[in-house]
Amino acid sequence: MIGDLKILAAPIQGITDCHWRNAQHEIFGGPDGYYGPFMRVEHGEIRKRDLIDVSPHNNVATGFIPQILACQPKDAVSMVEVLKNMGHKVIDINLGCPFPPIALHHKGSGLLQYPGEVEKLFVELKKMEGVNFSVKMRLGWDSPSQWREIMPLLSIIEPLKVTIHPRTGRQQYKGELDLDEFATALEQCQYPVVYNGEIHTIEDIADVKAKYPKISAVMIGRGLIENPAMLCTGKSDVEHYAMFHERLLQAYTAQLNGGEHQLLMKMKSVWELFLPNAPRKPRKAIKKATSMAKYNTAVNELFCSM
Repeated sequence: MIGDLKILAAPIQGITDCHWRNAQHEIFGGPDGYYGPFMRVEHGEIRKRDLIDVSPHNNVATGFIPQILACQPKDAVSMVEVLKNMGHKVIDINLGCPFPPIALHHKGSGLLQYPGEVEKLFVELKKMEGVNFSVKMRLGWDSPSQWREIMPLLSIIEPLKVTIHPRTGRQQYKGELDLDEFATALEQCQYPVVYNGEIHTIEDIADVKAKYPKISAVMIGRGLIENPAMLCTGKSDVEHYAMFHERLLQAYTAQLNGGEHQLLMKMKSVWELFLPNAPRKPRKAIKKATSMAKYNTAVNELFCSM
């Protein structure tokens, strides 16, 4: 929390799993809550890796909130039932995922084109007892005004909060933020609004709060992945970054059973966003590494050169 403003860690598929969340919380900390990447139903069953990721046993980070992705109400209900049985009391509904393979199947931000389907989803979720919901959404899929038809439907589930990213799904993470449209949505929303989008520094948080004093929180995604020490600058040193990396390496080594190649690919994916301003040469060596031995050598060289 910064002042009276809560700070939330955004869910990013393939990156912010329980191992990342736990490591960021234990080594650096800062967020008041962590949102898990969406869980979903495939071929009639909830993915096993999703069940592992949302298990309370595997989450030590403060204020963990699981997230579901669905267009079919029956799939959403089945996931909520499982999460309730695990003890989760708050569940986030994903109306924001911008990736075409998801969105073009009426899921994530793609569902924002179909208010009738959103209404059916909310009506079924409203029947679920003993659980509250939040919503994470974009302004729309291909139009920044599509939120206007979705906003009245929120009263069906009475969300605890609504996180809004001021882009359309088609923009993904490129192009200008539509801050005017966000400001209008903020004024019209009767539920607490969380701002999400292009926050990379403490100064960015202050700027957003100054511009939109009505927001209840900010949610940070890529900025926190790039610099997991962002919210506690006293730990933004090589030693803590190396500890964070070692924590992830140990966790993935214990989890993955696909051999060295699988572990190598997973650790390389960590560096797609992590420490983008680190020395270029060892970063390139990490990307080109063909074995864990070469990977570890490159990582050691990077930390030594910082």
